[in-house]
Amino acid sequence: MASGPKASSTPNVRAVTRALEVLNSFAGRGSQTLAEVTNATGLDKGTTRRLLITLMQSDFIAQDSITHQYKLGRAIRELASNVEDARDLRVILRPVLEELAVDLSVTAFLSVFKDDSAVCLDRVHDMRGIEVHWWTVGGTLPLNVGGAPKLLLAYQPDEVVERLIDGSIARMNEMSITSRDELIERLKLIRDRGWECAVDDVALGLTALAIPIFDRDGSVICALSVAGLTPQMMRGDEPIYLERLQKTAAKVRRDLGIHGDT
Repeated sequence: MASGPKASSTPNVRAVTRALEVLNSFAGRGSQTLAEVTNATGLDKGTTRRLLITLMQSDFIAQDSITHQYKLGRAIRELASNVEDARDLRVILRPVLEELAVDLSVTAFLSVFKDDSAVCLDRVHDMRGIEVHWWTVGGTLPLNVGGAPKLLLAYQPDEVVERLIDGSIARMNEMSITSRDELIERLKLIRDRGWECAVDDVALGLTALAIPIFDRDGSVICALSVAGLTPQMMRGDEPIYLERLQKTAAKVRRDLGIHGDT
């Protein structure tokens, strides 16, 4: 005689089930308030808060220091980086990052825009240059600083930019863009010229240069960026490695089977 469904004979750990309900409530949502998570899960407020705090301790949930809203954390992003699309992207671009890092003696990054955040998918460092630690694999940066975060934000739809720009402004140091109007102008400049060079705005003395990889429809798939000491990266006001990064981006598009001038 056939046995019943496996779930019916398997003990249900209530705390785990509730934690999964909290995590699942973020599906399709960038961030939520405590009240929104409570409403989505049907749990009481106290239980929801305790579950969020527990998940934060394991980096499965993060809390924005400005808005105090909750979002999926670093541990989730690290797991998500192993899904098929992200894994394929990392496999294809890993040799590109290694070549850039070795040839230029820099730290090279691959990043994407996911869940309203700039997420580092991969990072390669050349031992001859200074290693840039500010962005770990699976980690995020505020969208108003760094080369790749600002670049990835610049190519999002206007409604996404408007929604994120107020809550995403962070002051890393005195060079960080913290004015809303100035940031909007910067994003327009990035779109107009097709790249971003962030000088000293995450850490003084370090510069990052980023360029987008577009799909056939002109949407950004990911960003390639390199970072190092500012004197190494800049000649006056001009980024030294811009042409190299542009040629690399064109080659990546060909390797991905994406053709055209976008």
